[in-house]
Amino acid sequence: MVIAMKKLVLITALAAATAAGAEDAYVYPFDDMRVGETVRNPFPTVLYLHKKCDLPLSGADHMRFYASYHGVWDTGCWVKNLHGEAVIVVPRMPTKTISLDALARADVQKDGTMTIKALPAHGR
Repeated sequence: MVIAMKKLVLITALAAATAAGAEDAYVYPFDDMRVGETVRNPFPTVLYLHKKCDLPLSGADHMRFYASYHGVWDTGCWVKNLHGEAVIVVPRMPTKTISLDALARADVQKDGTMTIKALPAHGR
């Protein structure tokens, strides 16, 4: 009984540590994306929900961190507008807007893997 309890405590601690390292985010969808799968996307685009914006912008305290890899990393910030869209700001690039309903939700790990939590509500 004591060994079983120790195993249960260890499993619970490991699960909590794994979840603590993940960041809740919107991600651009890709082919064959399935809820519950943990995948590595070689060209991720991630809109973090809780990671703070680190750009020196007016209103940055209401924005969150954005990162996209297309051979080089583009980093910036994003904010949700009144229409349910993400407004993405990246230095030296045009501002862009995308509907949050077109994005998937995932837990993104520091190693770049992501566990898919929800598929886009519409479009791909």
